Amino acid sequence: MKKKLIALLTVLTALFGFVGYGCAETGNNSSTPPASQSSDADTDTDTECDTDSDDDTDTNTDKEKEYLYKAFTPAERSLFIETFGFVVPFVPNDDYYVEEYSEYYEDNDITEQGINFYTYGNTQAEFEEYLSLFSAANGYVADGTEVDDFGDTWHYFVYGDYYVDICYWETGEDGYTIDVYVYGYLKGDLSSGNSTSTPSDNTNTDSGNQGGDTATDFTASEKALFNEYFGFVIPFIESEEYYVEEYSFYYEDTNETEIGVNFYAYDLTQTEFNGYKALFSTANGYTSDGTDVDDYGDTWYYFSKNDHYIDLSYYVTDDGSYVLDVYVYDLYEGNLSSDSGSGGGNSSWDDSDNVNQGSEDVDLITNDGKGLPAGTNGVYDVNFNDATYVKNVTEQGYYEGGCPTVGQPQVLVVPVEFSDVTAASKGYTIDKIKAAFLKDGATDYFSVYDYYYQASYGQLDVQFTVLENWFRPSQKSTYYEKQTIDYYGSQVEAGDQLVMNELLEYLDGQGYDLSQFDSDNNGMIDAVVFITTLEINSDVTYYWAYRYWNLYTDEDGNYYEYDGVSANDYLWAPYQFLYETYDEEGYTIYDENVMNTYTFIHEFGHVLGADDYYDYSGVSEPMAGCDIMDGLLGDHNAFTKFNYGWLTASRLVVAEESVTLTLEDFSKNGDTIIIANNWDDALGAYQEYYVLVYLKNTGLNDTDKGAGYFARDGVVVYHVNASLYAETEDGETYYDIYNNNNDVSYEDGGTVNNLIEYVQSAPDAEDANGTYTYIAGDTLPNNIKTDSGETLAYNFVVDSITEDAATITFTKNQ
Repeated sequence: MKKKLIALLTVLTALFGFVGYGCAETGNNSSTPPASQSSDADTDTDTECDTDSDDDTDTNTDKEKEYLYKAFTPAERSLFIETFGFVVPFVPNDDYYVEEYSEYYEDNDITEQGINFYTYGNTQAEFEEYLSLFSAANGYVADGTEVDDFGDTWHYFVYGDYYVDICYWETGEDGYTIDVYVYGYLKGDLSSGNSTSTPSDNTNTDSGNQGGDTATDFTASEKALFNEYFGFVIPFIESEEYYVEEYSFYYEDTNETEIGVNFYAYDLTQTEFNGYKALFSTANGYTSDGTDVDDYGDTWYYFSKNDHYIDLSYYVTDDGSYVLDVYVYDLYEGNLSSDSGSGGGNSSWDDSDNVNQGSEDVDLITNDGKGLPAGTNGVYDVNFNDATYVKNVTEQGYYEGGCPTVGQPQVLVVPVEFSDVTAASKGYTIDKIKAAFLKDGATDYFSVYDYYYQASYGQLDVQFTVLENWFRPSQKSTYYEKQTIDYYGSQVEAGDQLVMNELLEYLDGQGYDLSQFDSDNNGMIDAVVFITTLEINSDVTYYWAYRYWNLYTDEDGNYYEYDGVSANDYLWAPYQFLYETYDEEGYTIYDENVMNTYTFIHEFGHVLGADDYYDYSGVSEPMAGCDIMDGLLGDHNAFTKFNYGWLTASRLVVAEESVTLTLEDFSKNGDTIIIANNWDDALGAYQEYYVLVYLKNTGLNDTDKGAGYFARDGVVVYHVNASLYAETEDGETYYDIYNNNNDVSYEDGGTVNNLIEYVQSAPDAEDANGTYTYIAGDTLPNNIKTDSGETLAYNFVVDSITEDAATITFTKNQ
């Protein structure tokens, strides 16, 4: 039986690409993503760059093309499917919105409820082509046309029990809109008087109160949003309906982008507004910057606080509602706006299928307000196996066939040469590929097998099978560089996909039993690794290193099956990465005497499900380059090991006053200690907390192997916010991690809340700028706050450090 493709139905123009030592990936900020190949569900967009040099040959900023949205996001597709059971066609564009709506017709006592999809900037020809997709062959029945009061023609269709109205009209701003309404009718007045949700566009993280009981304060996550942006929270006003959303807007005339948070509330009186406005006083730290009357005759009141701007107004909307409208923002030079569409904008995708950070109307599943459990002698023993969400997250949600992270996954390694780029002409050998991947391989660091066996404390025993001969595809290498396949109506560069399909057909024809590579018997090969003779070129995905998933299916969307299994997860990388090193000036060079496995180890981390931990904008350094999934060699961090299932236990500090604990060398058995203000056993590793480990520059972190993290051994503190969100696809609910380290939507670099980051220790005599390791006598700074703005529940002091362990005293903050 064939496996139905349920690979993440993501937008197909995100980043893809780099691996390596360092640093900064070009992302979707002031520059746009390359139009080559979309990223995988884990945003495996790794950057090959060099923190030591000025060499810019490893970036592709200048090669990037104009951004074009080509598909709905997974959340948008889910919204259509959940509401109607089908998804309307998408039209490629550079600016679009998807929003729910409802409208009550009093004459008939019915409510029209549905989804509005509208785009900007499409031509008449593009509209005509789009309209043709609503055909009988695609399940649509034409239901006539009508010209509205503005002279615009609406085209009516029916799909099952639902209606689709489509129009193409001029906005009046020298632009054109394709406007699509998909809806059904329900008896009675079910309309809220406004949209059932605000636009799920790329600028909004909508939250708030959408009718019902009167809200008396911002939620913890909303307060955290204000604190993260501005360091303060504006006053709240009680209301039965309000929204909080991020936004950005570009002013072409001044070449500035306004980035901030919009708070608006409905049905307030003038008196209530006046009372609210009075709270923006000098006594509360605000400075009045005057007023202005806009083109609609509404008065705006301008304030500032700590170099941030606040604009307030009170006005009546077209439907008669009175609105308090508050913008809190900063101004930045250049076009950094993400106010167009919900298909990707200036956001990257996080691990697993990655909701655009700051783009979706997402209800997070967090540990907020849970409190701490009772423990024994000031400690609560955490068992991550008790978490009910672990399985869904570690299987990476949206696609089948993720490589197992424990046990003995069977991974096929394929040496690939092309007729125009032979292994012999390059001096490449299969023996070196075997050394790079197999047990006890002779490399300058560790083989991929040896690395993961050691990092997992012996729990991941990858069985790599390296083919004994080079596989030669049927065409020259340049042929595959230019090949694309259709993926949900978009042409995706997929020469590597064609090579994989040729490989599977060839092996199947040779009687090779591919079912042996399905260790968990889920019908999917655990993983395939392709090591090619292609020469590295950072400007073209095909010539780079990455992890991806299989898009190659038959016309019905089914994977091709061989020996009862299909292929999905794969790693693609040139052999030449084995030679990668640096010259005396820090520039990347390739030396045939080097055996560097870092790229393969890093990318295999993506195969197992880890995200990149560096900021793609290159501005912030959440992990300071100190992680195998960031910029250096070295071990995986504690959170990644929780996520992989390598560490299933920890200790949570719950002391009423203080407690002294011993923390063993992390490389021995993965000993960790957790500090948190709240804890939810059901969430396990997927919530907000701080985790301590004792790191030494030995083993996988061996300085002599180039992997030394810091100038000194010591206790390291990670701040983790792996809060979850839920989505439903084809009737199944998946849980995914919301935050990441690499979103480039914000001028200051990085995300609003990082998935994982180091907590730097206080400056000392040896390091005026502070360090990331805590040694004897060091204390945790007392101003550490959670992402919701609360002071961390505990402080600590490192009492002593020995060769094997650190002794730490934790004291509850009063």
